Amino acid sequence: MASFWVASEDVLGDRLVLRGDEAHHLHKVRRQTVDDLIDVVDGEGHFYRVRVLEIQRDQALGEIVEQGVEVGEGPIQLVIAPALLKGQRFDVVLEKTTEVGVSAIWPVESERGVARTKSASKIERWHRLVRAAVKQCGRSRFPDIQQPAAFAEVVERLVTTCDAVYMGALGGEETQLWSNDTISAGASVGLLIGPEGGFSSGEIAFARERGVRVFGWGERVLRADTASVVLAGLLLREYGQLIRCEKE
Repeated sequence: MASFWVASEDVLGDRLVLRGDEAHHLHKVRRQTVDDLIDVVDGEGHFYRVRVLEIQRDQALGEIVEQGVEVGEGPIQLVIAPALLKGQRFDVVLEKTTEVGVSAIWPVESERGVARTKSASKIERWHRLVRAAVKQCGRSRFPDIQQPAAFAEVVERLVTTCDAVYMGALGGEETQLWSNDTISAGASVGLLIGPEGGFSSGEIAFARERGVRVFGWGERVLRADTASVVLAGLLLREYGQLIRCEKE
């Protein structure tokens, strides 16, 4: 069931208040009524099952009957660093990788990429897209979205903050499977995905020098937005299986 968003300051003991657009969506779009049970998240890792007590024009009051933390979140903290794409295709990357379960999205200005943006309005729109995706897929935490940055800067941040960093490359590059690593639950993993045409040879060499592991996925050429979603999902699934096996 798709959830609603509540600001953390509007969670008051065993009560919470949905305001503005969330209250409107509850009443006018979802047609919820008093005594209905709804799911609510704060985007900071908290999940609430809530019974609706009162609905007004611009707010709704609910009673918390169940709560949890990190509901719908993955086994690792996956930081995906996708190259910027033109038009709405980067919107697809944001929305779908959020649904898959990434913890952060750090857009990359790559050598072969043609898209550039530092527009405050566009970045705010990205936040709205990610928020809607979180609510739709049943997660409890919003991914961290950073300002677009140059390739070298993003690589340096990834290798400094993550336990392991991988770069997806077109077929013919060295294949190095992440399943060879032992990563514990909650570890941070970085994933670089290039633009159409992939990363340049200079970018790949720079990443390797910094300890990034380059892997290929075969000869089939994926669109850049497809690669971001598919590879993020595969990496999360692979590490999830490894972590479950270690626990058993």
